[in-house]
Amino acid sequence: MDCLFKCQRITRAGTHHSPAAAPQRKRRSIGALSSFWPNGSTLRIAFVDDDLAPDHQQKLIDAINEWQPYVNLQFEFIDGREGQPDHGKGDIRITTDSSMNYSLIGTAAKANDPWDPTMVLGIQPSDPKFASTVMHEFGHALGAEHEHQHPEADIPWDVPKVYAFYASKGHSREVVDESVLGKLSAEATLMLPYDRDSIMHYPVDNALTLGDWEVGHNASLSEKDKAFMQAAYPK
Repeated sequence: MDCLFKCQRITRAGTHHSPAAAPQRKRRSIGALSSFWPNGSTLRIAFVDDDLAPDHQQKLIDAINEWQPYVNLQFEFIDGREGQPDHGKGDIRITTDSSMNYSLIGTAAKANDPWDPTMVLGIQPSDPKFASTVMHEFGHALGAEHEHQHPEADIPWDVPKVYAFYASKGHSREVVDESVLGKLSAEATLMLPYDRDSIMHYPVDNALTLGDWEVGHNASLSEKDKAFMQAAYPK
């Protein structure tokens, strides 16, 4: 999962920049009500790429719809391409024109220019992690934060190794502090107990921790993920 790259604002040009070149980011409390969309509303999810294959788009829709039963929201998928009637009308605007994957958090998407994407999903359907990556990023779009940054997630990070690992992938210490090592506020508006099985949890390699501690790749929504969204968007 690549959402070390999440940032305050996404521009079409910015989808090709390295995370170190992203605009200044702002930490948000996990599950803050200000990040949630109005309960009972319809989210317009726009695909903005001219060359998105129909089967690719359908697989994105299928993965996004994994969240549908657990939120009191309706998902409306629209054609957000330039020149089309719904151009600029998406609450969430998705581009696949990138090698990365990241998303703005919930209603932070409203601050983006209506012509710019709010979510980048560069992963290809042939990738075994395609569906889980899309679900992870759409969890952010619904207002969820990273589970490994939960205040109760006492991960025994081997910090120098973590910095070195992400530096080898081109990520700055600032980005690693924000999206991997940093803890989110314990004064959250909505916070369920820490869950190692959450789709919002990064994989944690044993080589990056002290002792014997790891989390594998979580490929499906956990019971906590479902309960969190049901609490955020109650029916």
